[in-house]
Amino acid sequence: MADQKYSRNKKTAENVDLSVGKMPPQALELEEAVLGAMLLEKDAFTTVSEILKPECFYKEAHQHIYSAINNLFGKEQPVDMLTVTEELRRMGKLEEVGGAFYITQLTSRVASAAHIEYHSRIIYQNFLRREVIHLSGNFQTNAYDDSVDVEDLLEEAENSLFMLSQGSMKRDATQINPVISDAI
Repeated sequence: MADQKYSRNKKTAENVDLSVGKMPPQALELEEAVLGAMLLEKDAFTTVSEILKPECFYKEAHQHIYSAINNLFGKEQPVDMLTVTEELRRMGKLEEVGGAFYITQLTSRVASAAHIEYHSRIIYQNFLRREVIHLSGNFQTNAYDDSVDVEDLLEEAENSLFMLSQGSMKRDATQINPVISDAI
């Protein structure tokens, strides 16, 4: 009976493909709006940098644009369409992101930076979802591999999820600290 149950569950697990017909979680319009807002508002990057890192963006071009903005901010240079375009050119990524025209289009995607923090959090949540999907796919693949020790697999899963949650908790803590400071 137990063998029958195991056999049935194994068949079910093998037949299920969770990725068929599903797009990874992403919000390209919000990514464009956040990048556009950073090009328009000088203080927008400070807000966004506490929440996002380049790999949080789904579209690779957006990762490069965010990296260029991050580079400029790190050098204490102004962030606008012209400086970002020039930084992307210096990085050798301008044509890869769609050229100067795409950079100018980003500013038309947003009227203001009023909701940039909220939009950034949605982008970050989608990034976390993609990371969980990626990790669970690796765990599933390794679980089918008889040469992988189950204890090692569980430890790897625990460590990976812990690291992912720590990154999330650190970003959430930046929002709690001002509240605690005000209360004290």
